[in-house]
Amino acid sequence: MQGQHWFFAPPEDWREDSVLLPPDESHHATRVLRIEPLSVITVFDGQGKVARCALGSSDGDRVSAEVLEATDHPKMRPQMVVYQAAAKAGKLDQTIERLAELGVAEVWAFDSERAVARWDAGKVERLTHRWDSIARSAAKQSRNPHLLRAGAGLSWTELTRRISNEPMALTLWEEASLPMRAALNDGADRVALVVGPEGGFTQAEAESLADAGAPLVSLGPRILRTENAAVVACSALLFNFGLIG
Repeated sequence: MQGQHWFFAPPEDWREDSVLLPPDESHHATRVLRIEPLSVITVFDGQGKVARCALGSSDGDRVSAEVLEATDHPKMRPQMVVYQAAAKAGKLDQTIERLAELGVAEVWAFDSERAVARWDAGKVERLTHRWDSIARSAAKQSRNPHLLRAGAGLSWTELTRRISNEPMALTLWEEASLPMRAALNDGADRVALVVGPEGGFTQAEAESLADAGAPLVSLGPRILRTENAAVVACSALLFNFGLIG
């Protein structure tokens, strides 16, 4: 039930038999792609609803679409969550995009002792908006009905508090001896991964995370860049739980 092109519309823009595309999606459909009225498209709400729709008429800067058929898709199980240390430049942009394509549910960036990047409140807000946009584009490209949620600026205290509340959490650490696969619970409904900064976690930070409930695990003998580690680990999780391959 997929049209050739995918578009996003938040849940509040849906009615029982129609949906109103946001201005940017409307512009892309009618001005960039030049899709003709009555053409079939696919619209999703980022929360599992995917609908086959017929493109309709414009109302100002927005275009409506008639819902022909809609399906609700459950969330992937287990859900994957990544707590990612702050990194410089656009490294985390790439990580967000790739994790969104894999179906990761959440990514939260945090401050740590060796993190190169330092973000003030304004930068955090800009990053959050940018990552939301990247996640939407990645969902459309990968045909993922669920949007990845992302945010920046977690303090170390907030990070350890969240980790302590996760049903299952693991810390990727280059000095760990326990393989990640050996620490997994095959019945897990949600798995959180903690990924360190470009300079790695200090011994004290690693011990703090382990004490919070995220044991230290290894991906193997290779030392991966921080922007690649989460992608590799999540791919391994997908394979382990039979979700790819």
